[in-house]
Amino acid sequence: MAATPTVSEQFTRTTLAHIHEYISGQGFFYAKQDIANFFLALKTKPFVILSGISGSGKTQLVRQFAAALGYADHCTLIPVGADWTDSTDLLGYQDLQGNFRTRPLLDTILAAYAQPEAPFFAILDEMNLARVEYFMGDLLSVMETRCLTDQRIHTDALLGPSHLGEQGQAELGHSSIGLPDNLYLIGTINVDESTHPLSRKVLDRANVIEMSQVRLDWPSHEEEIPPAQGITNAFLRASYVHLKDVPLTYRKRVDHALLLLQKINARLQEADLAIGYRVRDEFIFYLLARHEIRELISTEEALDFQLMQKILPRIQGSTRRIRLLLDHILKELYPTALSSGDLLAAEEWEELFRSIPSPAPTFPKSVTKLLMMIRRYEEDGYTSFWL
Repeated sequence: MAATPTVSEQFTRTTLAHIHEYISGQGFFYAKQDIANFFLALKTKPFVILSGISGSGKTQLVRQFAAALGYADHCTLIPVGADWTDSTDLLGYQDLQGNFRTRPLLDTILAAYAQPEAPFFAILDEMNLARVEYFMGDLLSVMETRCLTDQRIHTDALLGPSHLGEQGQAELGHSSIGLPDNLYLIGTINVDESTHPLSRKVLDRANVIEMSQVRLDWPSHEEEIPPAQGITNAFLRASYVHLKDVPLTYRKRVDHALLLLQKINARLQEADLAIGYRVRDEFIFYLLARHEIRELISTEEALDFQLMQKILPRIQGSTRRIRLLLDHILKELYPTALSSGDLLAAEEWEELFRSIPSPAPTFPKSVTKLLMMIRRYEEDGYTSFWL
């Protein structure tokens, strides 16, 4: 018999259903699981990357998500410039007179400090026009200093007196400025010849959500659907920051997922692509947050999302080790599917999946992507996650 949902779990599920209905009514179509996945990614860590072709709804997902929560005016779009090389274009700088000039992200940070119970969203549009690790280096480092104290998440200073100067410190009213726990950074990226690839430093610090499905239908609702009411940042704030924050009684919920991650990481290590503690922790936090909405996303679906968002984006190359890695990951996902140790071509894998009695692969997103990567390797001698 299924456990009765707690009030907080029921509230979360009801709110996600309302968000999906609201966004659909605006003419943007995302599956319920995709809305839930975006929510889980934000709740795991307040830095998410949306990847996809131009016009696939990356920016609109964030804007409509914020509007559905009743915070349309808390969503800031920041176009990234190709010439950005440091954080001054995001945060601010001292002019020749010693005055501190704020930039859009710092303005959003200050607004978030002023309303600590309300979520704020900053969209870094076309983030990889510049090298992300250059202009976001300070933010990425400070993000890793998060600690959970008395139900709030705090970070080290992002800007201190040395950055602001005396005048800036007086004007902004802060002796030090960190990342507030009600600020959510979402980067959008296109992958083409005009953009820079994302480094592992960036990939390891975010959930990378690929958006490749577009439905060109009419809106599903004729009536105006109002935004939700009474939503606070508690809806999105992370429950855990470090593994020690997870109660012992909850750890059994993710034992199976952790075992699979360990097996896949052993394969990644053979190709010099092993993950570290950061990826492990965020993988687990995502799975634990899923428990609140377990009727929306199964354990297998959550694992599929995490393989797609935390593991596969780091795989690219032209060596035989990369080709072996793709095959080995598929074999870890389906250990009883075959006894052969031979390297299978994409067509052989497809034939194998057609012969499996179940209606579809357990990890459909990851399987589709892995087969695409194998085919690309077979055709071009090089492969990567990115389209």
